[in-house]
Amino acid sequence: MEVQNGRLFRLLAKLGTINERPEFQKDPAWSETGDRYLLKLFRDHLFHQVTEAGTPWIDLSHIVSCLNKLDAGVPEKISLVSRDEKSVLVVTYSDLKRCFDSTFQELQAAAAGSL
Repeated sequence: MEVQNGRLFRLLAKLGTINERPEFQKDPAWSETGDRYLLKLFRDHLFHQVTEAGTPWIDLSHIVSCLNKLDAGVPEKISLVSRDEKSVLVVTYSDLKRCFDSTFQELQAAAAGSL
């Protein structure tokens, strides 16, 4: 159980460094474009679900299940909906894992170059 907790924590920490970075390399739209936008929608899928009545829907098993699927890169499809509900993107967890890994590697490379 401790191994899984550590693995899930690392995923959440990496997701936080990506999603909560409003600007990168002097680009204020960095988190709103490309792979980062998919990851932002995934974050909303994890943490910002609501019921039909508009009340928060909080299900920790949903969060753990989605994180495990992301980590494994399963081919299951997932619908990601924009906050204004005008866009729906259908991707697989394997697509999201590719976006996640490449974006985090981009941040790591930039951090290593600044030392």
